[in-house]
Amino acid sequence: MTVASRRRVLCLPGSLRAVSANRAVLEAARELAPAPLELVLYDGLAALPWFNPDDERDPLPPTVARLRAAVDGSDALLIACPEYAHGVPGALKNLLDWLVGCPRFPGKPVALVNASGRGSHHAQDALREILRTMSARLLDEVSGTVPLPGAGCDAAWVLGQSVPREALEALLGRLAAALAPG
Repeated sequence: MTVASRRRVLCLPGSLRAVSANRAVLEAARELAPAPLELVLYDGLAALPWFNPDDERDPLPPTVARLRAAVDGSDALLIACPEYAHGVPGALKNLLDWLVGCPRFPGKPVALVNASGRGSHHAQDALREILRTMSARLLDEVSGTVPLPGAGCDAAWVLGQSVPREALEALLGRLAAALAPG
């Protein structure tokens, strides 16, 4: 496989927690990614300033410029979003608000991974609505749940458990197929 044929996927964890199940599932995904995929973990969520339309002009705040460059340089996004009070966490919504004005975001393929064993769906539903409004190309056929016990598990735990590992491998296989050329 040539480097040019690989698909770059920007992984966006939606949690600010130091030990986050959502971050763990994305870190594990990087280890399990099939050869056609290059998964890159975004780690600037906490550094983004609060969205203010007055600041959406040149020059953009440096952290926002780096976020947009990372999105521009990716073939797809993979978002792992926790659910807080039946909704999308404020920090992730803030990140998405900064992407509304990103010229290369419309049409960007986006897959969602739900890292909850409790079947939370409110945040996933809200996130889908936000992304549709932003003109993302939602990959619903790829998106899925990787059942994790919640905060406190890390990537090694995910990789060492057959059920979440197999769910993640299946999701990544679907993502590779959806992003395959031709």
